[in-house]
Amino acid sequence: MFGLALGCADPSGRSRLNEFSEESGLLDTSTSGSDSDSTDSDSTDSDTDSTDSDSGEPYEPVLYLGGRVHSPITPYVSDGLRIIRDADLALRDDVFMKVGASSTVNQNTLYCFALDLPELDTFEPTLGPTLDFFLNGQAADTSPFDRVTLAAMVGRSASWAIAGDPSPVDQEFAAVEPSLALVHYGANDMQQGITYAAALPGFHAAMGDLLDQLISQGVVPVVFGLSRRLDQPGADDWVPTFDAVIRGLAQARQIPYLDLRLALEELPGYGLSSDGLHLEAFGQGACVFTPEGLQHGYNVRNLIALELLDRLRAVLVAGEANLEPEPVPTLAGMGDLDDPFVIPSLPFTDARDTQDSLSTELDVYTGCLSGTDESGPEYLYRFELDQPTRIRAAVLDRAGVDIDIQLLDASGDVDEASCIVRHDTLVQLTLEPGVYAFALDTYVAAGIEQSGEYTFVVHACEPADPDCD
Repeated sequence: MFGLALGCADPSGRSRLNEFSEESGLLDTSTSGSDSDSTDSDSTDSDTDSTDSDSGEPYEPVLYLGGRVHSPITPYVSDGLRIIRDADLALRDDVFMKVGASSTVNQNTLYCFALDLPELDTFEPTLGPTLDFFLNGQAADTSPFDRVTLAAMVGRSASWAIAGDPSPVDQEFAAVEPSLALVHYGANDMQQGITYAAALPGFHAAMGDLLDQLISQGVVPVVFGLSRRLDQPGADDWVPTFDAVIRGLAQARQIPYLDLRLALEELPGYGLSSDGLHLEAFGQGACVFTPEGLQHGYNVRNLIALELLDRLRAVLVAGEANLEPEPVPTLAGMGDLDDPFVIPSLPFTDARDTQDSLSTELDVYTGCLSGTDESGPEYLYRFELDQPTRIRAAVLDRAGVDIDIQLLDASGDVDEASCIVRHDTLVQLTLEPGVYAFALDTYVAAGIEQSGEYTFVVHACEPADPDCD
């Protein structure tokens, strides 16, 4: 078995949840796994401080695990979404804004709901009312589906969307007063460095700032993951890494994430056009949801977008609290040497702040022949492998923060001497079956702890990725 877990105490989301709690009393500000009442998905603990009174399930941030297209919406998540929305009740319930690059600009994305005759087929009973609801929304002088957004442009990256005064996002927000934003970046952002690895920190920072700006304006962001990239050698190997960051940023804020790659994975050619980058559409229209139509990339993208709008209408307009028929996992563990966080499956992501950690037991990782002072607070994550696995793990922080990543052998005592490999940002290698731990530790420079917020991601490398050997 492969043990792994995604955590979701978030950097920006941590302070956001504190603010929510102070204003509304709705949310517990303790991070997942921070006390003995922390509950994983199999627990039946009914402590009223950490469980939803109606369902008995843990009332805390949920994990955005792999294997599902739509991220979970539990009572905890729905309360957070409503708090974002309630920040500005003047915004339009039936209007969303589009934020992105070429895929967003392409008229096969959403436009066909308003300009063509969509064929919802068997989805009509469930999605038809939601389609009508948003078709009636006034995005300036048209519907949000066929609105030519000011916040999307071919070839742009996430940093472009929030640059300038007013920025493209500010201009579109003022023009349509939306309550939702459909955000899709990453493919162009991958090209913003000398290497894909070098582009990762800038993408993390820009996407985080973009999402936080939308949230501060009372807009609920919806984040699309990336589709495959067959346009450049090596690009597809790094799509899971950038997608893990997107997933992590969404999970940290407990906002909706759509796994576009998973949705397209079984389509002919992964739903891609001949350029290996953009999607392709059914000849009879990109909003045709017949079995034949749903063999095409843009058709599937439009379907999951409409499904997402339906889920958000249920929560934000109809007031539903829980859209999950089954319990959703939360993060287990305390994050220290005695009780590390548990990584249940890949991909895994967690985000938190080392200033909140009470563990300072690991200082200098002698097993990696390092003399670097890591005596600041750390968090630990444990996982188990039953087969050889090629992994890539990254920790991303911001200016003034320096959290380093150490991979440890956890088959015996976990200490500095058990260090296998360490790096400032990125670890990638093939691991044999066994028990391991990641230590995300705070660098100390001239006696000053560089503690703060980070995003941590781990995923299995693509089979042909040469960097993970």
